[in-house]
Amino acid sequence: MATTVCPFCFRKIDSARLAYQCSGRGNVECKKEQDETRLRLTGSKLETYPTFLPAPGRGVSTNCPTCGGPARRRACPTCHTALPIDFVDSKSPMIGLVGAKGSGKTVLMTVLVKQLRDVVGKRFSADIRIATDNPDGHQGLSDYQANREVPLYSNRTLPIGTGQQGSDARQRSTPVVLRWRQESARLVGGQSLRSTMLSFVDTAGEDLNDLGTAFTLEYLAVCDALIITLDPFAIPGARSRLNLPQQAIQVGDDVPLDVVSRITELLRTEHEIKTRKKIKLPIAIVFTKIDAFYPSLDRQNPIMATPTGVPAYQDADGQTVHEHMLSLMHEWNAADIDHHMRLNYSDYRYFGVSALGAEPDYAANEVAPGGVQPHRVEDPVLWLLAKTGAVPAT
Repeated sequence: MATTVCPFCFRKIDSARLAYQCSGRGNVECKKEQDETRLRLTGSKLETYPTFLPAPGRGVSTNCPTCGGPARRRACPTCHTALPIDFVDSKSPMIGLVGAKGSGKTVLMTVLVKQLRDVVGKRFSADIRIATDNPDGHQGLSDYQANREVPLYSNRTLPIGTGQQGSDARQRSTPVVLRWRQESARLVGGQSLRSTMLSFVDTAGEDLNDLGTAFTLEYLAVCDALIITLDPFAIPGARSRLNLPQQAIQVGDDVPLDVVSRITELLRTEHEIKTRKKIKLPIAIVFTKIDAFYPSLDRQNPIMATPTGVPAYQDADGQTVHEHMLSLMHEWNAADIDHHMRLNYSDYRYFGVSALGAEPDYAANEVAPGGVQPHRVEDPVLWLLAKTGAVPAT
């Protein structure tokens, strides 16, 4: 059985036994209704035509059993969510986005999704689009843009924190699924089209407050890679170099290492990895809000440099940034984070990014007057994609 993971409900499914979703074109009227299974597993209240499994065997009809109309759209057999048209033939890495409260995950994911669509797509001559009808729990792309991108980019308003799972405001972790489609060279000449599906999930920092809560994050157990955001403002040695307003400090001093430790324990438990072995899952440790440290960094520091923009992940540049971030961690007296990573993971890299490009007005909850100017937010994703061969590395 060829198994894959549904990017919406995070369950393993048989890619050869996908469901079908009616298109409402039969002789008898089919009604769009709220799917109770989808609502229970994903939180989506979107009304759809019926979803059904075809009878076993080859050459069987895939017409809707209710209206008799043709059903071409494939769907997850578990949660009944319609899948992107090229899902089965695509590489579909599940990238989890986790971190402590106040580490900037929601801003980072909002900026990252837009940066991939608007900037990275041009860089790689790729068509990168949102490929789900309820991105991040919103009812459609326009609703997502109106509630996520417009306030941040046009109104310069920072978002409120992500609600904890199980709260009235947020019952499920709903992903933003992107389809990355581009041409690639064939082994025997010519070009072929290749698709990669990316699934990002933003978790509330409170979901990682203790292991009892962390184990409820089902999707972490099926992720192919993780982006862990850490707030440097929660590191005393880093914070002492800055003149921060009280509103910028949202968590205690031990939170960064505590969060990494809880994630490590979760991964070891879910994947049954013995303590004497290292975890092989690729981990991107992302220090956010790096713009706050610009005044203290040398202008030649690679953390401040802008990548050249070639259509590839530049591994040497990434390794240099990793080493400079490691040096900063030692200067901040935060080497214990690196000790933990080195002893528990075989594949990890450090990144310094800024989703906004400049410090916001924390008291007014506003983006700086220059607007959103992201710096290196795509680097962790490109590193992870290069590891799967989805993008080239130089």
